[in-house]
Amino acid sequence: MQPIHTDEFFHDGRGPEIHYVHWAQNGALLQAIDYFNPHAVHESSSLKHVLIVKPQIVMITPEEAINYSRDGQGMISYKPAAMFDLGRTDWFQSFAQRHLGHCRHFQMFFYDELLDIIAEDIRCHAGGFKSRAG
Repeated sequence: MQPIHTDEFFHDGRGPEIHYVHWAQNGALLQAIDYFNPHAVHESSSLKHVLIVKPQIVMITPEEAINYSRDGQGMISYKPAAMFDLGRTDWFQSFAQRHLGHCRHFQMFFYDELLDIIAEDIRCHAGGFKSRAG
């Protein structure tokens, strides 16, 4: 478990708040997420986004169903980190590996959701997401 992007994506007990989720290919793939960090003023100047690079698999777990004793240890051990590169976990290995050669398992703790994502990379930037078409 490796905390990542701790300067751009962090928690203060609960993680950043999702502002908007961007889906690609008619909703088939998660493309990016716009969010506000804890205590940020909810205006465009404090908006940030996570870009998902070559996403393959995503699982969204609502806050009420998160098993913090299993999934929340990184948030305790690496406070204030709320995003982690978990590598090639058992969950990752449970999928057909044909298209996952360059991918890793990432975990992002948002205010009300936990996202488990298998992708090639995760990038954080200031400002909202701008699609290639826009």
